[in-house]
Amino acid sequence: MRAMTFLGALAALTVGASGAFAWGDAYTGDATSDLSRQPLVQAWPQGNHCPAGKQPVIVGGVIFCGIPTAGRYYDPQPLRASHAPKPAAKTYLPRAYAPAGEKGVVSQ
Repeated sequence: MRAMTFLGALAALTVGASGAFAWGDAYTGDATSDLSRQPLVQAWPQGNHCPAGKQPVIVGGVIFCGIPTAGRYYDPQPLRASHAPKPAAKTYLPRAYAPAGEKGVVSQ
């Protein structure tokens, strides 16, 4: 009987203490609460339809009105002028013909 009481008390202590030991591993918030790690807010170089004091900015690929904290956004792959496709060079396939007086067909 004493062994069962001891094992029961040990199990209760283990379950109760496991939460206290894990307390240091609890979620403490995002790392972006540090002002030096704020997201990059770049100015968007298109038309301004924002209210006074704000301008178009891009954050995480989304454009909205705000105050930029970094330089202008630029597209690393600029648009290239489209050109008309060049016509394909004409290549003629060999033609088959049958010479008079000979047996078979020859390609020319």
